[in-house]
Amino acid sequence: MLVEMPPALRADLGYKGDIKMKDKKQWKRIAVYCLRYIAIPVLLELIIESLNRKSVVSGFLYLFEKPSLFLFNTLIIMLTVSVALFFKREIFVLTLISSMWLIFGVVNFVILSFRVTPFSAVDITLLESAISVSGHYLNARNIAMIAVVAVLVFGSMIFLFKKAPKHKHTTQKKLIISGISVALVAFAIFFLRLRSHSVQALETNYTNISEAYENYGFVYCFTNSIIDTGIGKPDDYSPERVKQVLGRLDSGAKSSAERPNVIFIQLESFFDVRTIKELKLSEDAIPNFHKLQKEYSSGLLTVPTVGAGTVNTEFEVLTGISQKDFGASEYPYKTILRDTTSESICYDLKKLGYTSHCVHNNEGTFYGRNKVFKNLGFDTFTSMEFMNGLEDNPNGWKKDAVLTEEILDTLDSTKGPDFTLGITVQSHGKYQGFEVPGDAKVKVLKAPDDMEESYLYYVNQLYEVDKMIGELTAALEKREEKTILVLYGDHLPSLDIKKEDLIDSNLYQTQYVVWDNMGLARMKQNLASYQLYSEVLERIGIREGNITKYHQNAYWRTKSYYEDLKVLEYDMLYGENYAYNGQKPFEPTDLAMGTRPVKITDVSRNGRGCLLTGENLTPYAHVLFDGSELSAEWIDDKHIQILDEVDYEPEEEPEASPGASPAASPEASPGAEKEEEKKEDIPDAFLVQIRTDGGTVLGESEALLWKDTSLGKAGQ
Repeated sequence: MLVEMPPALRADLGYKGDIKMKDKKQWKRIAVYCLRYIAIPVLLELIIESLNRKSVVSGFLYLFEKPSLFLFNTLIIMLTVSVALFFKREIFVLTLISSMWLIFGVVNFVILSFRVTPFSAVDITLLESAISVSGHYLNARNIAMIAVVAVLVFGSMIFLFKKAPKHKHTTQKKLIISGISVALVAFAIFFLRLRSHSVQALETNYTNISEAYENYGFVYCFTNSIIDTGIGKPDDYSPERVKQVLGRLDSGAKSSAERPNVIFIQLESFFDVRTIKELKLSEDAIPNFHKLQKEYSSGLLTVPTVGAGTVNTEFEVLTGISQKDFGASEYPYKTILRDTTSESICYDLKKLGYTSHCVHNNEGTFYGRNKVFKNLGFDTFTSMEFMNGLEDNPNGWKKDAVLTEEILDTLDSTKGPDFTLGITVQSHGKYQGFEVPGDAKVKVLKAPDDMEESYLYYVNQLYEVDKMIGELTAALEKREEKTILVLYGDHLPSLDIKKEDLIDSNLYQTQYVVWDNMGLARMKQNLASYQLYSEVLERIGIREGNITKYHQNAYWRTKSYYEDLKVLEYDMLYGENYAYNGQKPFEPTDLAMGTRPVKITDVSRNGRGCLLTGENLTPYAHVLFDGSELSAEWIDDKHIQILDEVDYEPEEEPEASPGASPAASPEASPGAEKEEEKKEDIPDAFLVQIRTDGGTVLGESEALLWKDTSLGKAGQ
């Protein structure tokens, strides 16, 4: 007999069933959110750290050996992906942010294959420079693969944007829960940052970026590189504090009357390979450098970078400012120096009548030097675009032999004393995958980690650079002018060298030597790169500039030395210029590209068309007429063959109406602003522009009017 269930009981059971169904949905939703916002960040952190360490095992070991740091890195990822909670296209935004972290991890892995320093936010600002040198590291197949992957990723994101589900309505309750969730993650980050000693340690242990990324994790360090830029304001910064530091500068000694030429040569990836334990060579790779070390002042040079980052060593050498006081892995050339001048050896020597030059056999736009150098006080900058006689090495870098003549030209270009910075490039990486001729001077008998091929290429590039050093010193010896020459390595090469591979176990030390023809006493002294120029100027009796005099008078081994230096640095670059009575002490220079100006002297007809004659023409010269570029072929430094037909019909000038007065020129109008006309817009004129391979105009000649050429005169 069937008993009918009372309606009230049936309704009650149905209600409970609905509750159970709702509970299941709630738990399912919670599980989905845990998967999205907890499991995905944990998985991403494992993958990123495995890539950072080039080992899956090491990635997992990091989780167990440093759990608080692993958690801190994971929470940062969690915080960034949690932004997706506030979007209707939640899945798309979540995938996009997760993909960005994964891409950063892969980019870091690839970068670590070419250099020692990991990927940081500042590398994004160097994208233009990275593209310009990519051909030296990537072959056509690599570039094609990158392009295919980029297209696939971009296409996938478009597909996901269109097809992924999206919330139709965003309720107030969901927004509140999302806000609370993000706030909890942010609080967890803040709490760990405040309470965990291992997390806090990053602030005081970020002098070695490679070790920092390994110890504290990629995500933490990369995020820190976004936030931490510039020089932090000292706690006790004030006019009185600056005055206190300045009071220690003046020792009473004045600059001597002697004004020798000063030459600094920054040697790319150059160091004494004899310090590598497992490397054995058939003969000395740098005999000239070693000979100079035995006869002149020399020592070890502590530099701020390893494997890459040339301009940070360059920055320290030129300014006397410690790069360590800036944000982690920051490039001041790409930040503060783009718009701000800084005390430098150039500005200090300018007070004594020096002219400052830079000579570099690489692209003028690399690291933005063509814009930065005016804020460092340079008067001329001769990049490879203004050179003739360039020759490529197997990796496509320009050989350094060309620099000797270019450096001598800077000394001959003025009547007074000169400061010249020479920047080499031949021994730049990468080093693997290039054949070395069988008659190579230096043979590798033994190399670390079975890298004989890479070391064979590297040491033979060093040998050629060293040959240039010998030629330069020999040429300087023949000159009657007093000269001091400083040679130094900018950083160790990107040959996967580890501390244990070196005799002295220091990846951040190269060598320097100071040659002179003035009979200076020989000294052995180890220096930091930001102390180098002050010490050299002290040797020749030059004491100008606050930073210079500070290094010359301060005791280097005290804690106050670094604290006081930071006060001067901050005051000049970011502060109120108390040291200079509140005024900006340095004006940007009118930087001239090229030691010798490019000139057009004539354009005439020949059997092939038209021949442009001039001075200091290079393979990077482009010919324009009436504002339009002409097809042309460079012949030598005095001739360019114009391949296009140049047809010109001069327009008749309108006759002046009787009684009409001549139009007033802009100069004749009181208060009128004259807008400078671009040379390429001058009508009926020939112009030569010097451009980079990327098309950036670095310099140009004066315009030569048609009527002043042989072409124009023949038609008259």
